[in-house]
Amino acid sequence: MNKLSERQEQILALLETRRSLRVTELSKLLYTSPSSIRRDLCRLENLRLLHRTHGGAEAQGELQGAIPLNVRMTKNTAAKRLIAKKASVFLSEGQNIMLDGSSTASFMLPYIAPFKKVTVFTNSMITAQSAIAYGIDTHCIGGRSVDGSAVLAGEEAYRTVSALCPDLLFFSSQSLDASGVISDSTEEENHLRALMIANAKTRVFLCDSEKFNKRSLHRLTSLTELDAAVFDTPFAAVEGMCKIL
Repeated sequence: MNKLSERQEQILALLETRRSLRVTELSKLLYTSPSSIRRDLCRLENLRLLHRTHGGAEAQGELQGAIPLNVRMTKNTAAKRLIAKKASVFLSEGQNIMLDGSSTASFMLPYIAPFKKVTVFTNSMITAQSAIAYGIDTHCIGGRSVDGSAVLAGEEAYRTVSALCPDLLFFSSQSLDASGVISDSTEEENHLRALMIANAKTRVFLCDSEKFNKRSLHRLTSLTELDAAVFDTPFAAVEGMCKIL
């Protein structure tokens, strides 16, 4: 996967605050030719990260269903790195660690890699490949592709996860509302996460602030049923529901 350029990241950051911008405005703000800006907008629209308009672009609205993992890996990377760094306090040598198929959980890998005798289990083929590259003992949970993605679920995955009792689970989801309810739009992934949560000794929810005050179709769990949650910014409404970093 080709990563976003620094300028493309800047365009997305500007749209988060301004919601819509014209090519001429972006050209002046980023000291770049209009033709280069148009090429950037074309790529970002192909990745479903924004919507092009006549003469400019606007922030992408809420997407229905799961966003492909390769797209999620390019979003909110600074926030996800911060969350992973904070969540690394739960790591120690000799652990069996479960990572769900979220892009946020995959950001844990650089912090897991230095620990000895650690094993990672994941239902994401992309995360598994990255873990192997880091030299981590890795098990990719079987199953079938979810909506043609690199994330696996289905009966085979359910059976495998039900038989595993990891020391530590890092997982994410699409939405967290002010009552502490965690939810997601993809039923298969949601069910697999529920099985992960049921068997893990320590359950840590990773969530960036873009997911705050939202609710998706399928309820997963509540912060009150977890051991910890790690955010990039404070979320006052849920303070005290579990250990929060």
